[in-house]
Amino acid sequence: MPLVKITVPHQLGQEKATERLKQKHAEIKQQHTYTVTDLTETWINPHSMEFAFKVYGFSLTGSVQSFVDSVMISIDLPVAAFLMKNTIESQIRKELTQVLN
Repeated sequence: MPLVKITVPHQLGQEKATERLKQKHAEIKQQHTYTVTDLTETWINPHSMEFAFKVYGFSLTGSVQSFVDSVMISIDLPVAAFLMKNTIESQIRKELTQVLN
């Protein structure tokens, strides 16, 4: 599977960045109930989460890690979504930047 790995810097500190990520996660769960299904999350530690979900029939898995000065998201894309990789990466980077600013 193609891997999308995005790192976005921030100046929030690890705790605040993680708090904002958790708020965004809750927002996604609430607002996208018709397009995002089977959403699961497993917090490995207070600042690292593994997730899985389906969107438009595609199954995606990945992880998010909050660091003192950056956040990294890694997502395994199904081969069928490879042609949309740049669009997906761009949208995730945009959303993540908004969350962290």
